[in-house]
Amino acid sequence: MQFRILLALSLLLAACATPEPPRELLGPYRLDSGEVVSISRSADGTLRYRAFTTGSSGRLYPNGDGSYTSGDGFSNKEPAELSVRFEYGDDGIVQSMLWSPTSGQVSSAARIGEERFLEFENEDASFHARLQLPGGPGPFPAVVLVHGSGSSPGTEWFYNSDFFAANGVAALTFDKRGSGQSNGEFTFDFHQLARDVIAAVDMLASQPEIDGQRVGLSGYSQGAWVAPLASSMSESVSFVIVNYGMIESPAEEARLEMRQLLIDANVSDEELAEADELIGAAVELVANQLDSGWEEFDSMKEKYGDASWMVHLRGTPVDRLVSYPKFLVNAISGFLLPNELDWHYDSTELLTASDTPMVWLLAEQDRSAPNEQTITKLRALEEQGRPQKLIVFPDADHGMLTFEEKDGERTYTGYARGYFRAEIDAALDLTKQRE
Repeated sequence: MQFRILLALSLLLAACATPEPPRELLGPYRLDSGEVVSISRSADGTLRYRAFTTGSSGRLYPNGDGSYTSGDGFSNKEPAELSVRFEYGDDGIVQSMLWSPTSGQVSSAARIGEERFLEFENEDASFHARLQLPGGPGPFPAVVLVHGSGSSPGTEWFYNSDFFAANGVAALTFDKRGSGQSNGEFTFDFHQLARDVIAAVDMLASQPEIDGQRVGLSGYSQGAWVAPLASSMSESVSFVIVNYGMIESPAEEARLEMRQLLIDANVSDEELAEADELIGAAVELVANQLDSGWEEFDSMKEKYGDASWMVHLRGTPVDRLVSYPKFLVNAISGFLLPNELDWHYDSTELLTASDTPMVWLLAEQDRSAPNEQTITKLRALEEQGRPQKLIVFPDADHGMLTFEEKDGERTYTGYARGYFRAEIDAALDLTKQRE
């Protein structure tokens, strides 16, 4: 995940600007059938729909006339299978969506709930937030969504909040510091991010529509480290949901991620042991911000840099550290090393001591956050009677994405059926414990 991105030169290239669809289109809609559909941003000026019950998903491409088209598969435009048009009320607010599959019944999808935008502050930063409320009277249980490692604005790119709001749980998303409309310096400092989350919780709990005794967190990817940490800092957090993350450190995540590439390539046990030496030295070098560890890495590079199994690490940070001269690595490291990341942060001790109820939703085929060790630890905590519950989706990759695999390459097809329901049920079950 973070380590794979770490030294990629592509991070230095700016993507071409593409006009984005209007912000007001984003949110949850309920079809005539009762199915809830989330509309959120996607890449290159497109939108993406996600269906709550089935997990089906597709990109919506603008046609230039206010309508959008989605094709066969997860991200195709053609052959067209769906047309979507958004309908505005007299007040200029989007009220509904016309959902027109090429085969099937045309449906009018009503907008669900309401939203408003809020601001809050913490330490040296001010934050832009989006509160999504279910329809009807409150006070509502609520959840703050905790970001992954990326810098995309949470108020526009988070989609799970749509499903919370559609099922009676208010949801707050916010642009993390240094992203979107929030200021401050972007950081990978888990403690700083956790303090920001607590500020969001306190602000949310103060809203008149919210039951301040039933506010929890739902963390995604990197949020698997940040959300439990935040819960340990404040009694205001009543529960935590963790989605496709890890207990082990970012350094261990990096090692396991690249090790998995070799396992997938069916290298021998002897070759895997050799590769582990080189990968471990590379990870430690980066974890030390390239300030120390060069002697060990250079030794492993000399020993294994020309090994036949290196072909399976092509394009990874290890490959670049082996291929690029030291002066170039040092020259670009300031642009590429995650700011303030504690590579050796591990949640094991925190979880062992925590009394906060938690539900972990993990993808067993997760390549970005390999979780075999995490699953083992969580099952042990469950057996010890600790308040952690584990739900594993056996055929899902990172992000709870389902896939088809051919020649080692995965083509994504949608989201694990039942995942969105499991996340909502976890929140509803955990909030009932606080009633």
